Amino acid sequence: CQLLHSGSSCRLHFWCAGRCQFCPAGWLWDAGQCYYFSSAKKSWEQSREDCCSKGAQLVTIRANTTLAFLVRTANMGMFHVGLKRDGSRSDWKWLDGTALKGLFPIQRSTSSFLACGRVSGLGLSGGLCGEALGWVCEQSAATLQWLRSSPPAFLWGNTTYTCVGP
Repeated sequence: CQLLHSGSSCRLHFWCAGRCQFCPAGWLWDAGQCYYFSSAKKSWEQSREDCCSKGAQLVTIRANTTLAFLVRTANMGMFHVGLKRDGSRSDWKWLDGTALKGLFPIQRSTSSFLACGRVSGLGLSGGLCGEALGWVCEQSAATLQWLRSSPPAFLWGNTTYTCVGP
């Protein structure tokens, strides 16, 4: 992939084999996903609602490479993620309903108060849902694909656009 820099409509995009992936301005790209690290601080539920208002969701971590990216980017900050449990005896679950299943290390606690997931430079941990922290939203990168055709055309979503002369 080649990293390209362009104008205001696309701050960063990645050109890979005829495809260009876009993230909204202010979001970070990693492996086909876009991530928004908030500078504001809110409760876990308010953070979830903010992500929904952006057409995204609190981040779900499915791979160690994603966790490494989040830990590296979080650095000294602490951010809500889409991980939660209902009470001290229940399992940690992502917003999509999948269980944490020990795929990633998390600092465990038996306290029912520490029921919402967060990520920092130290990794995943549980904390108070009402604590005001930053948060990380996730959405898929938008993809523009050039088509080898005559006249030239590109695919955006499910629509093909044909390039025409002046």
